[in-house]
Amino acid sequence: MINHSTQHKSIKKSREVFELLIYTLRYKLSQESLGLVIGMKPWRDQLPNWILESKFVQIGRHFNSRYFNWVIRPFLHQVNPTIYIWGYKAPQFFINYIRQHNFNVFFLEDGFIRSAPEDDKTAPPLSIVMDSQAPYFDTTRPNDLTDLIANYDFQSTNFNVTIAREMLDYFVAHRVSKYNHQDYIDVHPIYGKKTKYRILILGQVPHDDSLKYGGGSDISLLNTVQQAINDFPTAQIIVKPHPMNLSDKSILNVLEELDCLVLEQPLHLVDALESIDHVYTITSLAGFEALVRGKKVTALGQPFYKGWQLTDNEEILRPLTIEQLFWIIFYSYVILLE
Repeated sequence: MINHSTQHKSIKKSREVFELLIYTLRYKLSQESLGLVIGMKPWRDQLPNWILESKFVQIGRHFNSRYFNWVIRPFLHQVNPTIYIWGYKAPQFFINYIRQHNFNVFFLEDGFIRSAPEDDKTAPPLSIVMDSQAPYFDTTRPNDLTDLIANYDFQSTNFNVTIAREMLDYFVAHRVSKYNHQDYIDVHPIYGKKTKYRILILGQVPHDDSLKYGGGSDISLLNTVQQAINDFPTAQIIVKPHPMNLSDKSILNVLEELDCLVLEQPLHLVDALESIDHVYTITSLAGFEALVRGKKVTALGQPFYKGWQLTDNEEILRPLTIEQLFWIIFYSYVILLE
């Protein structure tokens, strides 16, 4: 009996090998630059607007060392393409190799504004970022964003605090967030009457790369909740778990025993932040969104927005205002797409 799935994959790989061979012959002696895109198959139609080269070849992100040595490595050394990877969605040995051999590479990620449901992986984002060193969530090594924040020269550039504040106010007033697909919900009936200090705990995808590379791999949702309770024993603790945590009844039972209000329904982050005094997170980008909305933030990991005298528990690397950080990110780093 023919396994049509295996046969289809074999045909796709054969086409990929043939395409790489054709591009090798065409570009190995050419002065024209070529892009090599790893993965990002659903977004092929958008890629010409994302990458710097006028021509590119796209291959699947799942390959083993044998295929790499036989097909991809000779292509790299003969063509010397600029490589594009979504986050770290490529084999680790491949990423290690291109770094060791100093190939030009860009790590792409959502540019903090996506506006598609989290489970819709085919919808292109509304913005992207392109980092030549590491994805912005990887704070174990230098990346373009943290370098930019640490060294941005406000004196000699066109930074304007009035315009920065207007941009920030517009962002907040129009409820802009990473995901904007959820309808407005009045949280007051959910949260109840406010009688005490109110803390929101933001959960994250277990084993997410931002935890692994942002100093949060050993910190759990329950660790974060317990830290908030230790810091503010009389506060109202509201927990917004990641949907993947909602299926773990053991976690939900512990949160109930700790007298936490658990948000189990879909809820826009902007609504969840309503009437909140303090946000606890590990490395979530939502911590930055909370800072933009004037909330006090404690980040237990090492996200990019920590170290600039903006979060609650940090070693200060450089004091910045939220307007300055917002300007750097949305004026000099994020690429808005049409």
